[in-house]
Amino acid sequence: MKQQLIKSSFFRVIEILLVTIISLVLTPYLIHHLGNENYGLWLLILSALGWFNFIDLGFSSAVKREIAIALEKSDDYRINIVFSVSVVLFGSLGIVAAIGICFLGLFPSVLGVDSPNQETASIIFFLLAFKVLLDFVMNSFHGFFTAYLRMDIDANISLLNTMIKSILVYFLIIDLNIYGAVFATISADIIAHLLKIYYAKKLHCDFKFSFKLVSTIEIKHLFAYSKHLVAAGIASTIQKRSDPVVISHILGLQFVALYGVLNNLVNQLEALVKAVVGVFSPMLTRLVAREVKIDTVFQQVIHINFFIVIVLYVPLAILSESFVFLWIGPEYSKNAEIVSILGFAYLCKSISRPISSLLLAQAKHQLLSVVSLVGASVNIILSITFALKWGLIGVAYATAISFVVSDVFLHLVLLKKYTNLDIKAPSIKFIGLSAFYITAVYVGQFIIDNSSPLSWLELFITSILVFLCLSVVAWFFILTKN
Repeated sequence: MKQQLIKSSFFRVIEILLVTIISLVLTPYLIHHLGNENYGLWLLILSALGWFNFIDLGFSSAVKREIAIALEKSDDYRINIVFSVSVVLFGSLGIVAAIGICFLGLFPSVLGVDSPNQETASIIFFLLAFKVLLDFVMNSFHGFFTAYLRMDIDANISLLNTMIKSILVYFLIIDLNIYGAVFATISADIIAHLLKIYYAKKLHCDFKFSFKLVSTIEIKHLFAYSKHLVAAGIASTIQKRSDPVVISHILGLQFVALYGVLNNLVNQLEALVKAVVGVFSPMLTRLVAREVKIDTVFQQVIHINFFIVIVLYVPLAILSESFVFLWIGPEYSKNAEIVSILGFAYLCKSISRPISSLLLAQAKHQLLSVVSLVGASVNIILSITFALKWGLIGVAYATAISFVVSDVFLHLVLLKKYTNLDIKAPSIKFIGLSAFYITAVYVGQFIIDNSSPLSWLELFITSILVFLCLSVVAWFFILTKN
C-alpha cells in the first residue's frame, strides 16, 4: 500500500507541476488575445459549470467507497453491480446537469453577464452542456483508479488532457477567439475519457456493465450513504464558486479576470497539496474496511498536511506580488495581497481535509453537510457585504473567515462528536501554524517591499531559499519522528 501511495502521489505531483507551468505560460497569452473582459467571461463560465457538480448527489464518493470495499473483499460481482448502477445514475444526473447549463445559456444575466456579452455566453453554455454530460458519465470509472490506489493513471491522463487542450487553445484562439477555448476543451476531454475507459478495463478486466444488475435497492443503498453529501456538495460549491458571481454583479467582468488570475494561483497550489495528501483518503477507507486501529495513522496524516501547506503556501504568499508583476504586470500585482489572504484560507484545509476523509471512511459524515452549509452561508453573506465596502480584498477576507468557521472550528467539533480522537493537540498545533504563517508572510513581504525589484532569476533563487528554510523548520517542529 505504501508503494502504491508513493507512486500515486509522485505522479499526481508531477501532473500538477506541469499543469501549473502550462497554466502560467498560457494565462498571459489568453489575456492578450481575449482581453480582460472576455477572459473574465471565460473564467465566470468555467466557474458556473462547477456549480452543477452537486447534482451527482454525493454518489461519486459512495461509488468509490463501495468499489474499494468490494475490492478489499475480492468481490467482482459486487464491483459489477456498483459499476452498472453508477453508469445509469451518472448518465441520468448528467442529463439533468446539461439541462441546467442550457438554462444558464438562456438567461446568462443571472450570472451578472452584461448585455454585449450575453449572446456569446449563451452559445458557449449550450456547447459545454455536452462536455458536462460526458464528465458525469465518466464518474463511473474513477472509482476503479481510486480503489486500486492508482491515481497515477488518472493523473497521467489528466496531464495529457491539459497538454492537448493547451496546444489546441494556442492555435484555435487566434482565429476563433473565446470559441477556440471551447472547442479545445471539448476535444481534449473526449480523448481523455476514451483513455480512462481503456485503462479502467485494463486495470480491472472483469468489470462489465449490465442493465440486469441495476436495481432500486442498490440505488437506495448508495443514496443512504451519499444523501448526507448532497447539501455538503451544494454548500462547498457555493463557498468556492460564489465569488466570481458576486464580483461580476458588483464590480464587473474585468474584476472577475483580475480576481480569477490571483485565485487560480492559490488553486493550483491547493491542487498540488491535494496531489500529495489526497492519497490518504482511499487509504483510510481501506484501513477502515480491514477494521484496524487508525489513531496513529490519522495523527500522522494531519501532521503531513500541516507540513505540506506551510512549505508551499508561505513562499507563494511572500513572493506573490513580485511574481505577478513579472508574470502579467502591475495591474494585477497591486492586488497580490489577495493571494496571501486566500493562502491562509486554504491553510484551514489542513484540518478539514483529514477529518472529512476519516468521517467519510467510517460513514460518520452525516453532519458534514451542515458544516458546509454554515461555511457557505457565512461566505456569501460576507462576500457581498465586504465587496461593496472593500472590493476584491473584501471578497478574499470573506472567504478566509468562512474557511476558519467551517474547516477548522466546526470540523474539530465533528471529530470530537464522532470519534475518541484527541482534538486538543491538533487545535493547538493549528493555532501555532496560523501564527507562524501570518508572522512569516508579514516579515517576508516587509523584506521584499524594502528591497530592489526582483528579476526572474532573483525570484527563482529567493523562492528556493525560502522553501528550503521553511522545509527545515517545519521538518523539526511539525513532523514527528514516525
